[in-house]
Amino acid sequence: AGRFVERWQKLDGTSQDQYQAGDMASYKSTRSVMSDMAKSLERDPQLESLLANHKKALGIQVESGRRLGLELALNHGIGRGRGIGI
Repeated sequence: AGRFVERWQKLDGTSQDQYQAGDMASYKSTRSVMSDMAKSLERDPQLESLLANHKKALGIQVESGRRLGLELALNHGIGRGRGIGI
């Protein structure tokens, strides 16, 4: 869980720096890696439960009742990975 949080925070900082620098290709690539990390929690409920105590460190301020992987994706503007078209 600690390594997940550390990697997430590093990628989040990197993506913010890339966005501010205008490097949109790298920004999208970094966000894609973050999206994959959030999706991986759906396949690892044990890790997801361990990370529940680290929500603040992952940038989740408000408890919404959603699963952690979805909450990470939505709070960081990554999206759900599936279209929600009409």
